[in-house]
Amino acid sequence: MAEFNLIQALLDAEFKPEKDVPMRRFGEEASFRVRALDEKERKRLVEKATYPVKGGEKFDEDKFSLLMIAHCCVEPNWNDPKLLAGLGVQTAEEAIGKRLLPGEIVKLVTAIHNLSGFGTDHDELKN
Repeated sequence: MAEFNLIQALLDAEFKPEKDVPMRRFGEEASFRVRALDEKERKRLVEKATYPVKGGEKFDEDKFSLLMIAHCCVEPNWNDPKLLAGLGVQTAEEAIGKRLLPGEIVKLVTAIHNLSGFGTDHDELKN
């Protein structure tokens, strides 16, 4: 039996795992495909969701959730011009906020967090 090699395991692991998240409100076969968020992306989204206030900064968790979905949702593409025009919005974040129910937003954010290694074990990171 071969000895376990952690370095090789790190090199071989899927970099950004993906997962289908069922969204039955949009049809029996409807699933959104989301992917993991890496640390560089997470920091950039945190920065976008943070704004100055008197005496410091404030982190907008709701904005962060919408940004994360817009960034990590492989399917549907929330930046699709047809979708944005059809919903009468300018940004993916506006489209997500207009089209998804709060529980659906939480469902997608939870899936992205889990794929990104928060609160999961290695078995959940596999497709």
